[in-house]
Amino acid sequence: MMIIEIFTNHLGNLQDDFSIRFKDLENMTIPEWIITPFDVKFEDLSVEPECEYELAELSVDIAAKAVFESRSLSDFWYNVNTRDKYSKLTAAAEPFLLAFPSSYMVEAGFSHVNAILSKQCNRLNLEDQGDLRLKLTNIQPDVNALARAHQAHPSH
Repeated sequence: MMIIEIFTNHLGNLQDDFSIRFKDLENMTIPEWIITPFDVKFEDLSVEPECEYELAELSVDIAAKAVFESRSLSDFWYNVNTRDKYSKLTAAAEPFLLAFPSSYMVEAGFSHVNAILSKQCNRLNLEDQGDLRLKLTNIQPDVNALARAHQAHPSH
C-alpha cells in the first residue's frame, strides 16, 4: 500500500469521525439576534416573549453597540454591563456561546483531575466540588463583583 493511500484512508476516516461526532453542531441553528443584536428584524424574530422587550432596548442602546463593535461576540454577551441590563437575553444566548469541548479541553480535564486527586488533595470529593467545571471553562469570573456582593462582617 502506498503512503498516499494510507494518508487518504486516514483523512477519510477522520472526516467520517468528525461527521458523526459533530452532527448535532452542524444541525444547530443559532438565532440571528445573538449574532447581530443591533440589526434585528422584529417581524422575523424567534425569541421568548419575556426577552422581546430587552431585545428592543438593546437594539437602540448606543453604549452596548460600542461594546459589541469593539469586542468578540462572547465577550459582548458576558460583559458585566450587558449581563446586568439584559439578564434574560444573556441567559437565552448563553447556551449558544459555551465553548465546545475539544481534545485540548479533554487533556486539560485529565490534568486537573490528576492534580485534584493527587496525594496532596486526596480528601477532596470531585463530585461535590465545582473545581473541575471552573478549570474547564473559558469564562473568566468577575472576582471583584463577587467580593463587592459579599458582606464581610454582618451586623449583629
